[in-house]
Order: sequence, then structure tokens, then C-alpha cells
Amino acid sequence: MVQLRFHAKFLMLVLGSLLILLCVCFTCVADSLIIEHGRRDSREIAITFDACPTTLHDEYDEKVIEVLLGKQVPATLFLSGRWVEKNPEKAKYLAAQSQFELASHGYYHPHLLEKDDARILRELKRTQAIINKTTGRSPRYFRPPYGEVDGRIATIAKTAGLTTIQYDIASGDPDAGLSPQRIVRGILRDAKGGSIIVFHMNRKGVHTAEVLPDIIDGLRKQGFTLVTVGELLKK
Repeated sequence: MVQLRFHAKFLMLVLGSLLILLCVCFTCVADSLIIEHGRRDSREIAITFDACPTTLHDEYDEKVIEVLLGKQVPATLFLSGRWVEKNPEKAKYLAAQSQFELASHGYYHPHLLEKDDARILRELKRTQAIINKTTGRSPRYFRPPYGEVDGRIATIAKTAGLTTIQYDIASGDPDAGLSPQRIVRGILRDAKGGSIIVFHMNRKGVHTAEVLPDIIDGLRKQGFTLVTVGELLKK
């Protein structure tokens, strides 16, 4: 009886250890599939912009693009498929600017954690097809709507040929309660080598165009080079 209890305890210990190991392995795999920043020993930073679909008549913040073009800032633009469908000429214009990298932001901007695998894959493939048909470009990167992602979603994105990109600095530009000064101060304080910063270019960013010049100038004064996500990850 004593020997049986010993074997039972030993078996429980082994099973518990295996479960912990599996959880650690799954977490490591998920982390490797979801990129939040580049190398920390780099002096490069990627500025990115989300173009989510909205109910607004005009979903294109022209002033944001004018700042980027005027200051010759490379940027990665995460376009939703619905946004591209509603703004095909603007998408073509952005694709014609060599300093911009186009990426996927899904189609309808749903909460993907609540969707099944088939629905997620449809979202990704549909957006890929729309962006390619409209602009001639095939995105390599995907940012999940609302920043909601896990290993399952990232794995599905990988099967669709996409690398999942998050960010380590949220500008907070959709928050009307944040003053321009606070947005600039927070980004310049938190910026590190390899950082990926997220803004919005669909008029959901309250002060985006207003703060961009000071942020761009401030990052450059700190010795950072601004690049696309693709360039950031080459290092």
C-alpha cells in the first residue's frame, strides 16, 4: 500500500512537471511568433500607423501622411481590408510612395480572440487579396485589431504567410483626454532601440498630425533612425 502511494505521488509529480514544461514551451513559441520590438542594441525605431475601418465619411488623415512625406520618414501602414475597399485611390497613392511599407490589419477589425480558426484565416486571406489587387503589394506583416493576440492567432497568421507585429509603445492618440504635450513627452521618454510605436491614420487619432513633427524631431535628436518594420527586423 505504501509503495502504491509512493508511485501515485511520483506519477503526479511527473505529470505536474510535464504540464509546466508544456506551458513554458507554448509560451515561448507564442512569444517567438509575436514581435513587439526589434533588437534593443539597435538605434532604429519603427513608426507604424493603423488604418482601421470606421463609420466616418472620411477615414484618411491626409495631414499625417503630409508630415511623413515632408520629413521623409519611412513608416509601416497597417491597412484593414475594409478600409482599402472604401479608399482604393488613397491606398494606391500610399503604395506609390516608396518610403511606406503596407501591412495587414485584418478586414472587419473584429475581436479575433473570440473567432474560430476558419474565420481568422478568412479575414487574413481576404485582406491579403484586397491589398494585392488594389495596390499590387503583398503584405508580409499583420497587426491584430485592438492589439488582441495569442499564440493561436499568430500561428494562423503564419500559415497565411504573415508575421504578427505588435508594439512596445502605444501613442494613445485615439484618447481625447491626452494632451499633445503628454503624448510627445511619453513617447520620447519611453523610446528605446528597436521600439515599434503605434499611431492611427484614419482620423481616430485626435492629435496625431499635431504631435508627429515634435516626435520625429525628438527621436532623431536622441540619435534614432526611423525605419519600417521590415527594415527594423532585418538587423
